[in-house]
Amino acid sequence: MSEPLLRVENLVRHYAMPREKLFGPPPVVQALNGVSFTIEAGRSLGIVGESGSGKSTLARLVMALDKPTAGQVWLMGRDLHALPREELRAARRDFQMVFQDPYGSLDPRQTIERIVAEPLAAQGATRAEQHKQTADVLASVGLRTSDLRKYPHEFSGGQRQRIAIARALITRPRLIVADEPVSALDVSVQAQVLNLMQDLQTEFGITYMLISHDLAVVHHLCDDVAVLWQGRIVEQGPPERLFTAAEHPYTRALLEAVPQAEPKARQRVATA
Repeated sequence: MSEPLLRVENLVRHYAMPREKLFGPPPVVQALNGVSFTIEAGRSLGIVGESGSGKSTLARLVMALDKPTAGQVWLMGRDLHALPREELRAARRDFQMVFQDPYGSLDPRQTIERIVAEPLAAQGATRAEQHKQTADVLASVGLRTSDLRKYPHEFSGGQRQRIAIARALITRPRLIVADEPVSALDVSVQAQVLNLMQDLQTEFGITYMLISHDLAVVHHLCDDVAVLWQGRIVEQGPPERLFTAAEHPYTRALLEAVPQAEPKARQRVATA
């Protein structure tokens, strides 16, 4: 069998907190406790769990933005946390990230062209290459070449997230880690952005690791889902099976927490 695109092995991340007592040991927060999974090229894995379950910590470790206490992250056969700084910088062409907040993730003082081209500039591309590829990638996410000279405040929330996706796409990465990419958007705009991500996956063969608390979002986009609870994966499988025949009590609790429409109940209140 071929090597998976992403392989995470026994990932552990503990954080030491400030001392509560003068002579006592500092308390330790165990954010991740032995997380392991693989993602095949061209497929998508959703990571779901409540706030504090370790989802964002996992995203930072996969992106090599933080060092693990133990464990390894292998991308395309390379141990990211063992790479020298210059090799890691070059390897970042192959993995990019889309952040949760489309408002906070874009520098308001920079034009869209400079924001989107930033990863190319870091890789040493010429200005001409940056301009051409930025125009091409904006077109792929449904924006116009004339938008290059604009600033983030001139766009809606959904358009800003398209710009963030364009910035992640600019180096033609193999893996995109998306941390709650639509949670800050209106429901109708969420659907547009998710459909866009799905179309881009088909067009460019992108692999997604999608972090979300919204089960409907991962069901729409992901081939497999891993449920993260207290820093551990407690259940994993296709969304069709996981969301209809969950085995772990925590997974069932997540499903039961999803709001359900009750038209009859609303009608009783309206006519009371």
